[in-house]
Amino acid sequence: MRSKHSSLFAVYRQGLRNAFAVLSIITEPIRLRIRRRDLRRVIAEQVDHQAPETPPVLILMVYRLRNAQMVEIFLRQIGGEAEVRLWALDEVAPELADRTYGCGLGRRFVHFNTMYHAEAIKPGSWVTLVDDDVFFTKGCLMGMIELMRVAGFSLAQPSQSWAGWWTDLFSVARPLVRARDTNCVEQGPLLVADPLFSKLILPLPEDDDMGWGIEAEWYRVKEDRFRIGIIDDCRIMHWGKVANAYPAGPEMDRMHERLSKAGIQSIWHLRTVNRYWWKWQRIPSWQAEESQLVFGTCTEEGSHDEGGNS
Repeated sequence: MRSKHSSLFAVYRQGLRNAFAVLSIITEPIRLRIRRRDLRRVIAEQVDHQAPETPPVLILMVYRLRNAQMVEIFLRQIGGEAEVRLWALDEVAPELADRTYGCGLGRRFVHFNTMYHAEAIKPGSWVTLVDDDVFFTKGCLMGMIELMRVAGFSLAQPSQSWAGWWTDLFSVARPLVRARDTNCVEQGPLLVADPLFSKLILPLPEDDDMGWGIEAEWYRVKEDRFRIGIIDDCRIMHWGKVANAYPAGPEMDRMHERLSKAGIQSIWHLRTVNRYWWKWQRIPSWQAEESQLVFGTCTEEGSHDEGGNS
């Protein structure tokens, strides 16, 4: 990791996050009104399914019956064709029965793996893991995949609305930014992996936990080989509180264990940005630089050939 990722930097980031967490609690009445307003808007809006040509997409989701309406809203927002595989934790929702592959309690990662292996996956599929209480307030899933392809991201998450329930400010949408090249993609509430990266991280580990800290393992997979990031031009609202259905203490311990095994001192060292793709840039700065490098190499080779043939 880069030198700026010091212990002091981690303490600063954690303090800033805690301050904004307190602020979010104070402003919860306002945030709740915004969440309700956005939910009414997406329910009422007409979804345009004329999305750009996209590759095959597989969606894996574990849901609770109480969130069935939210699941339907998300699936209506997809903006293109996708294969959907669902697992019901408590009871199968009648409106989702034809896409529900099983029902029963258990760990989220175990259910993801069960659905992933349930049937053969179409070649070249991009895999989406998503919670049952999110919806897009800006953009859509297919639009996100298109931006990932332009940015060269093998793994990415959409940004989150500040009015929703987020884990860290790191995932909250940035103004004037189209996407961020980062060192971390959170395991939820929504992530997308391209065909190659999905094969490297799936099946997911089936330890007796909720997967906190898996981001450290994904960082080691991506290190010096892949680019991962956050798509700020696509934004989701996370409706439910994070870690509200299980004790967080054991999960924190497991997260620190995963970080230690990966040789990473703190999760705050992962939640860092390498480069920004600004709104006014047609393509990301890193793609432009790579194109110039390739062009320069080709020019030099062409000059050498001309000289040799003269």
